[in-house]
Amino acid sequence: MTLARRLLLALWAGALVTVGGLVAPTLFSILPDRHMAGFIAGELFRRLTLGSFVVALALVLLGGGAGAVGRPAQRLLPLVPAVSLAVSEYGVRPLLEAARVGAGAGSAAFVAWHGVSSLLYLVATVVAVWLLVRELKRAA
Repeated sequence: MTLARRLLLALWAGALVTVGGLVAPTLFSILPDRHMAGFIAGELFRRLTLGSFVVALALVLLGGGAGAVGRPAQRLLPLVPAVSLAVSEYGVRPLLEAARVGAGAGSAAFVAWHGVSSLLYLVATVVAVWLLVRELKRAA
């Protein structure tokens, strides 16, 4: 099961880094329509959030990994990125969209909510990468 955990963590962390660090910025730099770039990026983030629930649940069911025996809280650590993404998607995104529709994408409210969303995504990414590194170190 350790190999399955490592593979899941590597795919998950890789997807988070790739979408947030490469794909979304690329969309905004190459597409002439920022609204379309935002729509596509938002859809990618939505799908990644749903996939994160699946991966986090699988990781919890597979156990806490190396060194987690006797530490039940360690088994739940994969939920941290999934919950962070869920808060962003289902809590912040509606507020972000309302700010965009109401005051525009350049408004202070939009920028503030976009910052909150970006921070939550960063937390999810850092924790997923940390989980992978921790798993690889303990398995070595």
